Amino acid sequence: MIKLVKHSVLAVLIMFGMVVQGWAAEAESGSPIVYTEMKPSFVLNYGDPGRLKYLKADITLVTSSPLAEKTVAHHMPLIRNELVSLLSRQTDEAVTTPVGQEQIRMEATQSVKDLMLKEVGHPVIDDLLVLNFIYQK
Repeated sequence: MIKLVKHSVLAVLIMFGMVVQGWAAEAESGSPIVYTEMKPSFVLNYGDPGRLKYLKADITLVTSSPLAEKTVAHHMPLIRNELVSLLSRQTDEAVTTPVGQEQIRMEATQSVKDLMLKEVGHPVIDDLLVLNFIYQK
């Protein structure tokens, strides 16, 4: 039984090493940048309780390898859920100012990277772009 567990753990570690080597090889090969548009647009309520406030955001994920693009596509529901949660808890000040909007973009980028690191052991995305950001107070 212990030998079986050791072999299983060893197999998982070898597979993980192969995936990490795949990421490194693709990064070194100079693969073209891939933009993955998240469709449909994010349309949600944000802020504190009270009067309803709306936010619409068009988000694109930036990756630099075919493997990363496939990983993003596979985990899209999880990524969308993470971004909906992040966007819906924003304040008026963050949503309505350019500095706040950039902070939201940076926080969203880091949030997706952390999520992918937890799920697949690699940040996967290089950047996150907010192409359209519309709010109604």
